Amino acid sequence: MVYDPENQGLILFGGSTTIPQPDGHNLGVPLDDTWLWNGASWHKLDVAGPTARGGAMAAYDSVRHEIVLFGGAGAQGVLNDTWTWDGSRWQLRDPVHKPQPRYRGCVAFDERRGVLVMVGGEGEGTKVFTSTTWTWDGTDWTMHSPGVSPPARRFAGMAYAATTGTTVLYGGTWAGRHLSDTWLWDGTTWRRGPAGPAPGWASLTYDASTQKLVGFIYRPGEVGSVRLIAWDGSKWAQESSAGSFPGPRAQAAVAYDSANATVVVYGGMYIDPVPYAETWVWSGTTWSLSEPTVGA
Repeated sequence: MVYDPENQGLILFGGSTTIPQPDGHNLGVPLDDTWLWNGASWHKLDVAGPTARGGAMAAYDSVRHEIVLFGGAGAQGVLNDTWTWDGSRWQLRDPVHKPQPRYRGCVAFDERRGVLVMVGGEGEGTKVFTSTTWTWDGTDWTMHSPGVSPPARRFAGMAYAATTGTTVLYGGTWAGRHLSDTWLWDGTTWRRGPAGPAPGWASLTYDASTQKLVGFIYRPGEVGSVRLIAWDGSKWAQESSAGSFPGPRAQAAVAYDSANATVVVYGGMYIDPVPYAETWVWSGTTWSLSEPTVGA
């Protein structure tokens, strides 16, 4: 899920749902639909695009004014195709260089350097994780060999902090451990930042209204396993709010809705796993559960 200035709303693509089977189990089914959130309701867009997949990585390229989507996993296995969305249609790109297939990694657009940064994720097979760093310049992918790199991981979060001009990577999981480490990309190499207060699967987005990175963190198997943390450019702090709060959920989509100055959390799943169709909105101080008449 990524904010699209061309449509003044959030674009949500793919993911997966479940279909109950006669024997009682739920069959996971990847999706290939594109939805638009306008701040009040979801609208399905009648467009062709990438094949059905979950775990893809996407970010908005503010230089070329398009969303860039890479990889994911579907019926064909783990993918390494690159797609762009210009506000009205998806286009399959054919770069000379292609990163290895991956899903459940993370990307962010480095506005200072005008490139998309991608790191982490998992490949085909079990326990195949990657730590390679790639950048996309609108035409081709480039693999980097920095002197220092974050350890391999999946389910990490990454976003660009406009206040400091730095791409920030946080958390995730690796080798059965939930991580709370912070890594900063300066365009050439990674350096380690201060650890955060909440280890686990992370989704990050930049909240322009507060000028902070917001992290939605889920830690499997922990009581009170969902937390909201914020990065002010130098340190993390846990956010607090009264009243309602999203319940435990893994792999929820999180993005900042610039048109409405809110952070939106959509979907995710817990235990069964049957995915949620909930849309939660964070104002910067409080959560509210939006219940539109139609939903993704």
